[in-house]
Formats: sequence, structure tokens, C-alpha cells
Amino acid sequence: MPRLDDNGRPPLVAAMQWVNQILTISLEMVLPAGVGYLLDNRWNTTPWLVAVGSVLGFVVAMRHLLKIAAAANRKN
Repeated sequence: MPRLDDNGRPPLVAAMQWVNQILTISLEMVLPAGVGYLLDNRWNTTPWLVAVGSVLGFVVAMRHLLKIAAAANRKN
């Protein structure tokens, strides 16, 4: 019988779910700042849209992290 984690999943499945969450959070932080950078260069508004994108990305990523932490807390 294969080894399973606490949720009854194979370890590779659990690892891939963590990789998915980490990648999603990192993209939520980087993409808004990147879009802000591109728009700043296009509209010559440096550095305002990068700053707005960075703050927006940080807020969205923190909300996502808090949601993950709350779900883990409910499980325990």
C-alpha cells in the first residue's frame, strides 16, 4: 500500500498543491508591478503605476496567504 499523508493523498499530490499555491502567490505579487512598469513606460508616468501595482499585488497576495492560513487553522 502506498504511503499517504494526513489527508489521504500521495506525497507527490500534496507537494504539487504546495507548489501551485506558492507559484500563484508569487505571480499575484509580481504581475501587477510588472504591468505597472509596462504602463509607466508607455504613458511616461514613472514611478506611479509601479508603486500602485506593487501595493495592489502585495494586498492581493496577503489576502490569499491569510485565506490559506485560515483554512489550515480550521483543519487543525
